[in-house]
Amino acid sequence: MKVHATPFALVISCAIALAAQNDKSGPLSWNDSTRDVYIDNELDHSAQVLVCDSPSRLALISPKLDRAIVLDVGEHTVSSAPKDTFSFAADRTTATSTGGASLQKLGKFTRVDGPVYAFTLDGKLVLIRAHPGATGEMTADKLWETVPVWRAVMENFQANAKAVAEIKAIDKTTTVTLLFGTWCPDSKNYVPRLMRALRDAGNDKLQVKLIGIDNQFHQPIDTVQPRRITNVPTVILERDGREIGRIVETPASKTIEEDVAAILSGRQLVHTGRWDRGPKLASGAYSYRDQTGKEVGKEEFELFSTAEGGFMVHSQITGGDLNTEVFQKIDAKRKPSFAEITKTLGVDRTRTRFSFDGDTMTARMRGSASGVVAQTIEVPARFFLCTPAMASEGWAFDTSADTRGHAQIAGYLAPVEFDKAMGTLANAVVDFVGDERIKTLAGEFPVRHFKLRLDHDTCDYWLHSQLGIPLQAKANNGHEYVLTSLTIASAEK
Repeated sequence: MKVHATPFALVISCAIALAAQNDKSGPLSWNDSTRDVYIDNELDHSAQVLVCDSPSRLALISPKLDRAIVLDVGEHTVSSAPKDTFSFAADRTTATSTGGASLQKLGKFTRVDGPVYAFTLDGKLVLIRAHPGATGEMTADKLWETVPVWRAVMENFQANAKAVAEIKAIDKTTTVTLLFGTWCPDSKNYVPRLMRALRDAGNDKLQVKLIGIDNQFHQPIDTVQPRRITNVPTVILERDGREIGRIVETPASKTIEEDVAAILSGRQLVHTGRWDRGPKLASGAYSYRDQTGKEVGKEEFELFSTAEGGFMVHSQITGGDLNTEVFQKIDAKRKPSFAEITKTLGVDRTRTRFSFDGDTMTARMRGSASGVVAQTIEVPARFFLCTPAMASEGWAFDTSADTRGHAQIAGYLAPVEFDKAMGTLANAVVDFVGDERIKTLAGEFPVRHFKLRLDHDTCDYWLHSQLGIPLQAKANNGHEYVLTSLTIASAEK
């Protein structure tokens, strides 16, 4: 595959003045990063790019080059080193550089349009850029050609023997479709391992298909939308044209082959989410009611502590035809640190993830029909994230400050509706009403009563004195949210 030289490429090229300067580096840890590498305008499938976080560096190793090339991201410098500077793990997904390795500085690189690195080496233009992903149905050989490291992962993996034996014993014709992104770290982690398990099982009743998805979830269009793909990898198992189960992104079991074995054998799997959590603190349920008192939805939740000293909520919300799953975290300072909202309406599905880096929040939604929609905003120091989960609504209130009376805060309101991609920023006012005691269907509890004023909306919250979760909430439109059950891990309630 050729990339024709353009005036733009000539502009970003930098002349390398070979300067014999040595840079002594201590032992460093590196991870494989799938990128597209062009050497002299030709895509080099055999090239491997490694990344190091501290210090921030990229390393390029290719059979077409007689040395390893190291880019210092902060300094914008290009250096070379002997290839044996890097010691690889058997599966080539990680490497270490030897202590005291000598880097020969060569010059500077140019970084353009985000993570695109350009420099010249021995008179040849070298480009390193993001890998958009191979798309469509492909053979295993085509996959190995695109991402050679995946083959090394497969060859050096020992599959779960019990799962392999169970897969081998299946006597019903089944199609196993692996949908993945060659750009995706989770796909690199799971797909080659599942391919090894399927190869070891050697079951002719299983027909395996490999389909690549691009990093914007647009291609192949005749697969992404009909198959309702929002995350990769996705493994779909079908018999007689009917789906009997699927695995989305991560397995519910310890290994992906155990999940496949369970689905093939007809066992039900319950996925509790991939996100790390500490001990469970409480679990319970809410009833969502309209102004007439009619129940219009339900929420079941679990509350966990986290290793960072914060909290995580996992909620399952049902109402009409819409099902919503929420994972949400705050840190020890009660600032939002992560959230994931998955909505399912009929055969359509969306998943939005919220991540935080300092004062920047990024929301990235993937929809089975819409592809990828992203939003990045700056948030103030005092900030809350409002998701559809009632169990996390109490995190908007900082009891150490809000109980003094009147406080102003800013929030991001994630949409409850299925067809709304992104939410909006809003200013709010918090008033502490007082300490009370209320009786709910879940029991009688001491609470802290807050009033939240948001534009033209007002809502009263009665929060559990220790857990901080709402035991009851009432909006000015008459809607009410009532705790119907609560189980607390500790004896104190």
